[in-house]
Amino acid sequence: MRVVVIGAGVIGLSTALCIHERYHSVLPSLDLKVYADRFTPLTNTDVAAGLWQPYLSDPSNPQEAHWNQQTFDYLLSYIHSPDAANMGLAPISGYNLFHEAVPLWLVQHKPDSGGEEVSAVAD
Repeated sequence: MRVVVIGAGVIGLSTALCIHERYHSVLPSLDLKVYADRFTPLTNTDVAAGLWQPYLSDPSNPQEAHWNQQTFDYLLSYIHSPDAANMGLAPISGYNLFHEAVPLWLVQHKPDSGGEEVSAVAD
C-alpha cells in the first residue's frame, strides 16, 4: 500500500508516525512517504509553540473525555523522561479565567503534581 503525507510540520509528521505505528506490522508492503516544501529546521513548527489542556467539552460525551484522558496521560508519561526536552515538552502553570464556575471534572490534577489527583477545589 502506498501512502503519501503532505507536509513535514507537526501535523504531517505526527500523521505519518501514527500511520507507520499502526500499519507497518500488518502491512509489510506499506510505502509511506512525506512530501513538503520545507523540512526541519525550516518549518513553522520549529518555532511555534503549543499548549495542551483539557477544555470545556460536553462531559456527557464519553469519547471526548476518553481522548482528553489519553492525551493527558501520554504527555504526562514523558514529562520527566530524558526525551521531554527533545520533544519540546515542558509543564507550565497558569490561570484560566471564566465567567462561570468550571465543572470539577475539568480540574483533575494539581499543577506540578505529576498527575496527583486534586482532593478539593477552593472557591
